[in-house]
Amino acid sequence: MGAFFVYILKSSVCLAVFYLFYRLLLSKETFHRFNRFALLGILLLSCIVPFMEVTVKEPTEVHQQFLTFEELLLTVGVSPVEEAGNIMLVSDFTWREMLLLVYLSGIVFFLIRTVWSLFRMLHLIRDSRIVSRENGITIIAHRKNIAPFSWMKFVLISETDLLENGTEILVHEVAHIRKRHSIDLLVADICIFFQWFNPASWLLKQELQNIHEYEADECVINQGIDAKKYQLLLIKKAVGTRLYSMANSFNHSSLKKRITMMLKEKSSPWARLKYLYVLPLAAIAITAFARPEVSTELDEISAVKVNDLTAIVKAEEVKSAEILSEDGIKVKGRVLDEEYSSGIIGANVLIKGSTIGTVTDEEGRFELPVEAGNVLQISFAGYKTVEVKVSADEKEQDIVIVMSGEKPSAGGQVFQIAEEMPSFPGGIDECMRYIARHVKYPAISIENGAQGIVSVRFIIEKDGSISNPKIAQGVDEYLDKEAMRVIMSMPKWKPGKQRGVAVRTQFTLPVKFRLVVDEAKKDNTPLQNRKK
Repeated sequence: MGAFFVYILKSSVCLAVFYLFYRLLLSKETFHRFNRFALLGILLLSCIVPFMEVTVKEPTEVHQQFLTFEELLLTVGVSPVEEAGNIMLVSDFTWREMLLLVYLSGIVFFLIRTVWSLFRMLHLIRDSRIVSRENGITIIAHRKNIAPFSWMKFVLISETDLLENGTEILVHEVAHIRKRHSIDLLVADICIFFQWFNPASWLLKQELQNIHEYEADECVINQGIDAKKYQLLLIKKAVGTRLYSMANSFNHSSLKKRITMMLKEKSSPWARLKYLYVLPLAAIAITAFARPEVSTELDEISAVKVNDLTAIVKAEEVKSAEILSEDGIKVKGRVLDEEYSSGIIGANVLIKGSTIGTVTDEEGRFELPVEAGNVLQISFAGYKTVEVKVSADEKEQDIVIVMSGEKPSAGGQVFQIAEEMPSFPGGIDECMRYIARHVKYPAISIENGAQGIVSVRFIIEKDGSISNPKIAQGVDEYLDKEAMRVIMSMPKWKPGKQRGVAVRTQFTLPVKFRLVVDEAKKDNTPLQNRKK
């Protein structure tokens, strides 16, 4: 949804800038047909320009890729008076949901408003008498004294106007139909649905309606109808009520502008050159508002070798192992490399079929609460996954798990930046929701009042899996481990790509832990002395 908002904002800026130049350069010209297409072209360009990309080929200094967007700093909140088992998670991003709600409410409101206007018009049409059908145009008369208007192939006029001023009004409204002005207004309304907050969209529709009236007035005068008589008719009809509509109404509010435009001398043919303003303006907009795609020779970017991996070895697959729980609640163990007998840092230890788990520390050690019969999955990039069944029939205090695996077939290059960076399934919003659902604020961190941002640096492998996690910025031991655990429990990402080929990409994800202090904290009672 974030990408859609960015697109709408870019489109709104483009629309406002284009319309401003139209008002300054073209609005007073008498080229009504050109002005009409210029306004429609502005709508089209404002929709297209944000999609365009500019390729800029220049040397690029590559830095560590961080997700610096403020929305990625997920806040995990907890009330200190809650029990450790009932930790409350809150999010700092309710403003995004509120913004989305307001925006969607605006769309729904104006959609309902337009549908209601359409319903009223159709009701008037059904409740009227058909006067004639000619050349695909249906003229209908209503018994009530309503303002004449046209919509699509229908002209609606009151019985009184039909008898008194039928010729002038019908010529005017038929001109609207033949020039398909209703379609223009429909396009403008669709634009307003999505940009209802943008004054330029409303002003553009109003200007489009003015041009429609200028064109229809010009057709009336060209039919040989006396201009002064027609202008008096406009003044007379201007005192009536007006129906909000998607239609072209004979009784239009900009009466002074219409009469002034009828009396105005035709613009010089050279004035048409002003329409060329759209070319440099569009070029500027494409450069300024579209998202640039920086093209660089990534071969020259220093590739980072994977020095943080303890070892990558060749050995036989370990199909299963037995871990004996000391009391059926907590398992302690150490994960070692088979060849070097050294601890594997950051190995992922999960209870199979759940998201409960942990990661090994710098010595390869871990602790995890389990139940008898649980199966643990120990995994790490470059090693074969080990499945370990927990048994309670024997007791052993410290367990050693030996992992082995095969060397990756591809090279160990890790890109700090790629043409297409990795992405979480469902996008950034889904990534935040995943962390919010699975993170647990450690009870000891609550008691210590620990909070802050934990930045976890890891590698997205070619298959989208996460490997080699490291704490780039820590807070305390327990928050660091919890952040590592949640990151390593994530599903596979969409891998980064270089020239269309999946590559290993380094990534850093910040997670913000925050204690939300409730009213109970006002008594200044130390956390450890509070009744749980």
